[in-house]
Amino acid sequence: MKYIEKRAHELYTSSSGLSKPADQFGFGFPFLSYSDIFHNYFVPTELKTLVNSTEKDRETCSIKRGDVFLTRTSETTDELGMSCVALRTIENATFNGFAKRLRPITDEIVPEYAAYYFRSPYFRAQCMSMASLITRASLNDNMIGRLKIRYPEDRKDQMKIARILMEYDESIIANSKRINILGEMAENLYKEWFLRKRYPGNIKDRKPITQGKWEVQRLCEFGITLDSGSRPAGGIDYSLKEGIPSLGAEAVNELGEFDYSTVKLIPYEYFAKMKRGKNTGDDILIYKDGAYIGKTTIFMQGFPFETFAVNEHVFLLNAINHVYQYYLFFTLHLPEYYYLMQNLNRNAAQPGLSKQDIERIKIIIPDEDLVREFNKLLSPFLSELFLLAKNNYILQRQRDGLLPRLMSGKLTV
Repeated sequence: MKYIEKRAHELYTSSSGLSKPADQFGFGFPFLSYSDIFHNYFVPTELKTLVNSTEKDRETCSIKRGDVFLTRTSETTDELGMSCVALRTIENATFNGFAKRLRPITDEIVPEYAAYYFRSPYFRAQCMSMASLITRASLNDNMIGRLKIRYPEDRKDQMKIARILMEYDESIIANSKRINILGEMAENLYKEWFLRKRYPGNIKDRKPITQGKWEVQRLCEFGITLDSGSRPAGGIDYSLKEGIPSLGAEAVNELGEFDYSTVKLIPYEYFAKMKRGKNTGDDILIYKDGAYIGKTTIFMQGFPFETFAVNEHVFLLNAINHVYQYYLFFTLHLPEYYYLMQNLNRNAAQPGLSKQDIERIKIIIPDEDLVREFNKLLSPFLSELFLLAKNNYILQRQRDGLLPRLMSGKLTV
């Protein structure tokens, strides 16, 4: 297989994206965000972010098949030069001003191959070594033009390489869709039983599951454990290659979602001395200070790690009567509780949620027998969901391990 290496300016033209004030977002036309570029090899088929863009904006900052989008500025070089590639033209869409669009001027490189090459360690290392770091890491047009791009001369060979890697991504996408479905099924089961009160026991001519009394209690009366963690004095040591994962507020996402690229490590010795903030198995995590105070998630079955700690920005919450753990999560995950915790923060003298704020929250407590029956139905959904999430991590690692070997030609197809 014969490889060619050229500078980016021989293959692409470079241009900047669209910058708009915050009040112009949330309506209008599709917008490729910084996060979309950072987290995807390919431009998502549906762009969830909307922006109020003009006809001229949509003409100059358009998205067409083959376009490569690079993050051009960030706080650190680690986020610089992350990329995604458009496999189709998206009508009326624009892209983020913190990115550069590389538009092909030749058909030498197929977009599918480009998507993986621009994510390869070789290309990423070029971006990080070339970046100017004054107040922020940044790449300008001249720097981007000098970047080297290596590719098989035969487009068919490019597609063979891309096809191998795309099979991993297709499996990851399929698993992610299933994770979302299982999460919705679990949430709907909770709402059906505990909000609409349509559990099997109240269907006509059936014996009720339970006749127990439902009570309203503050969490401190109901019985919970609640603590947050810490990190070493002086902060994270980014040179650390081994240690215990320390999770912050960025880890609090939807069920089965976790961005492993954000993981930070603390020394084993520090973890051993920690008195609180350690994972116990199926903890509820609450975002306690920052932009999204009140967001909740739950980790279980060794996802995302068998052992981890949290920092001072996250609460770990557990029901003392652990039968109620899943019920407690889905209750606090409701939008009304998120808004309640947001308001608790706004009313506080100090920003962020305190332990007392959480303990004063009132919830409805169904009787234990009903919750046990709920757990029997819910557990298979959650077990499969977190198994798929762990499988996705394995697939990502396998794909990322193959990527440099395929791009360098060390592994032939």
